[in-house]
Amino acid sequence: MRVSIFVTFVALLTLSISSKANDTLVYFAKSTAIAGSSWKYLDNNTDLLGPTGTNFAWTDSNYVETAAWKTGNSEFGYGDADENTCLASGGGGTICAPTGNKFITTYFRKTFFVSNIGNYFGFELQYKRDDGLRIFINGTQVEINNLSGTVLHSSLASVASDDGEQVFTIQIPVSAFYGNGRRNVIAVDLHQNAASSSDLSFDLQLIGVTSPVTRGPFIQMGNQTGATLRWRTSVATNSRVTWGTAFNAYSNIIDSAASKTEHVVRISGLTADTKYYYTIGNSTGVFDGSSSNYFITTPSSTSTRKTRILALGDCGNASTNQVDTKNAFLAYNGTNEVDAWILMGDNAYSSGTDGEYESGFFNIYENDLLRNIKLYPSPGNHDYGNSSSNTGVRNNAYYNNFVMPTNGECGGDSSRTEAYYSFDIGNIHFLSLDSYGRENSNTTKLYDTTGAQALWVKKDLGNNTKPWVVAYFHHPPYTMTSHNSDTESGDLGRMREEFIRILERYGVDMILCGHSHGYERSFLLKNYYKQTTGGASLMETDFNIANHTATGNNQNAKYDGTGTASCPYTYNTGKYNHGSVYVVSGSAGQVGGQQANPAPNPLGIGYPHNAMYYSNATNGGSFLIESDSNRLDAKFVSYTGTGASVAPFVRDQFTIFKNVKKRQTINAIQNSPSVLAASWRGGYHWPSNGGVTTQTVTIPNSTIGTFQYIVRDSASTVCISDTFDVVVAVGTVPVSLTSFSATLNNDKVYLDWATAQEINNKYFTLEKSSNGINYNYLNRVNAIGNSSTTTNYQHIDVAPYQGINYYRLSQTNMDGASKYFEVKKILYKSTKDFSTSITNAGKGKINLLINSTKVGNTLIQVSDMQGRQILNTNVMVQNGGIIKPLFLPSGVHVILVTNSAGTRITNKVIVE
Repeated sequence: MRVSIFVTFVALLTLSISSKANDTLVYFAKSTAIAGSSWKYLDNNTDLLGPTGTNFAWTDSNYVETAAWKTGNSEFGYGDADENTCLASGGGGTICAPTGNKFITTYFRKTFFVSNIGNYFGFELQYKRDDGLRIFINGTQVEINNLSGTVLHSSLASVASDDGEQVFTIQIPVSAFYGNGRRNVIAVDLHQNAASSSDLSFDLQLIGVTSPVTRGPFIQMGNQTGATLRWRTSVATNSRVTWGTAFNAYSNIIDSAASKTEHVVRISGLTADTKYYYTIGNSTGVFDGSSSNYFITTPSSTSTRKTRILALGDCGNASTNQVDTKNAFLAYNGTNEVDAWILMGDNAYSSGTDGEYESGFFNIYENDLLRNIKLYPSPGNHDYGNSSSNTGVRNNAYYNNFVMPTNGECGGDSSRTEAYYSFDIGNIHFLSLDSYGRENSNTTKLYDTTGAQALWVKKDLGNNTKPWVVAYFHHPPYTMTSHNSDTESGDLGRMREEFIRILERYGVDMILCGHSHGYERSFLLKNYYKQTTGGASLMETDFNIANHTATGNNQNAKYDGTGTASCPYTYNTGKYNHGSVYVVSGSAGQVGGQQANPAPNPLGIGYPHNAMYYSNATNGGSFLIESDSNRLDAKFVSYTGTGASVAPFVRDQFTIFKNVKKRQTINAIQNSPSVLAASWRGGYHWPSNGGVTTQTVTIPNSTIGTFQYIVRDSASTVCISDTFDVVVAVGTVPVSLTSFSATLNNDKVYLDWATAQEINNKYFTLEKSSNGINYNYLNRVNAIGNSSTTTNYQHIDVAPYQGINYYRLSQTNMDGASKYFEVKKILYKSTKDFSTSITNAGKGKINLLINSTKVGNTLIQVSDMQGRQILNTNVMVQNGGIIKPLFLPSGVHVILVTNSAGTRITNKVIVE
């Protein structure tokens, strides 16, 4: 529990009072919503430090202020128009807007008492400063910020600061304070950066911690069966987590006996898509058991429910914009659960220190987002200390504060590093990438396409089976807000010209970045980068909407009913370059700045970037992704007003659909109804069915003939439509096939098909061809027989031909009659000339898969562990490969496979 001893500024109040705080020990001012605490201050240029800077008598609790000391309420300063007390400056002008040279140093003292000091585990001190300061408690210095060397009355702050907007946090031990009725004092000397400075600012508050928890709890590495809980304590204790599916009903417990201050506890054995409440504490008690302490495990792989993902970029600066952005999102989202929370880097400013993380990240989000949303971060340059020399370091506050999946625990391919990783949320596959750090012994970055990270990206995307893919990292390939992707040819330019082609090639739907402190959203871009290694980089003025978008026009996908230009983007699922939307959302904390746009250039060199449909360099906000089956909606959730009057405002949105605009032929029996279903989630209008607005309609099929039914997404502006040709006949129509697809996944081809109804259907047959003329038998799949609902089927071709593969599907009735359906085509290029793999089919049967890019005789030899040969046979391997079934006795066997070129592969197998 945190207890406010005194609160001194309005904005910070909303950041620090948490569910851990339930009473305030002492107020020295009126309501904290009106003004800050009362302080003594000396602003007449008196030198309290002495000629050597060693006079600290004024910082002690026994010091008696002279009449020259004034009394006022924070915030203190001048020049920013947010002061409760304006300080004297020594120059001309008015007191709150002075001119001329200013006094360099101002002094502050705050006295107070701490009763029942034994109730506290420690204290948390938070402050704002412009420009530099030192803080003393009862005569002992506890903090120095933006000052260096011996500090004299005339000492200037090291650099100009941030107008006093950033909140800094330090932890103070109980031993620094007096109890038992003895007076305590906080003393501060505040220093200008220059005598000509236009502003000055100071604010401070102190929080008594009555629970040892100083950070958290927060949730990471969430998957279908578990989650990792983290928290920090001011004293070392053991760890305990209890949990259950109802609040205050915790039937499960896990302990960690080690005594520590950084607590990391993994809960496992959970059920997918289930809400769990939890408490944190130790073996002697509960530290935090709020009703907001819960998380939801990720949906199962077959789930079709809507999922929501919050994305924040450049958030961690403890600004009013950061708080307003958070509050606007919470108001907009309401009671909807959020399935994941991703960070696009620069999560703490300005050097990514632990203290900056405390004040700029954990203090802001600890009472809401952190407690119940699974967090998946990525780093930015400020998380690396904003220094290129630190980019190979993995022992900084970012890596010490967060736990990321390294072995594919949350989906995706194992990266074996916390710097980059992937995970699945429902039907979305996410890649969290590191665009600033270095790999390969500090020699390669993400844009080095043969480096460790880029190679992992290719492998991970090659293995992915989720229909939606989102990649996020810090440095945007296209931006013209606070950064310029044309002139910053290092991280930004090289990301564009060398790396993003990989993402587009593998069918990544959305590429989400921060770094630039605004919001920018592109058209559906495609191939907007140089096409050859030696080619020229494509700058903003090179953008051509006809050549560099997948639609070839200014379609914006807002999907707000304003016309065909606002129609959603539509394309089919697959690992191919269907175009990607690029989003810069770097204004969740830092906001402002745009590149100059020199007139009269009609192309608009500078802000806004020509490839962006919508740009906003003024308003902060968050980014919300909503996935609902084959529909994805994305929104820039900004706000109007500020503080208590903040209200959410969606300034941009776009929608993508996959696998829509279908035309199907349905064979039906007279008087046997058919159910027609639109291929998307959203609005519906059936003009041939009385204008009904449901996703499905039932057709009675009472009349023989061919009839066409259309479903549209709107009665007026039509963006999506499906067409159904229903053929009604007398007799038995066996199968209504609704889809048939072939998808390449690594070295396998997934063949999927679905039926809307089946009557007397016996089986399906799959055939394969290398030329589209001569087909070979591939597999037979037994049918369900009779059904009036959707039935899904799948077969995996584990040995595709090298080159083009043609797949043909047929259906056979109970009476033996057959019907062929459409043909699908896949291009396969193997990375291996010759390879083998083995699957154990049971009962002594072994399936030996031989992959080969060449046609030829292959020798198979099987021996037992005593070297006795059991089998010696030759098989002809065609282009692609074959599956050779082997029937072997029980025991351990060695299988040697030799191709016509003499290449030998040995496998060992256990047969039971």
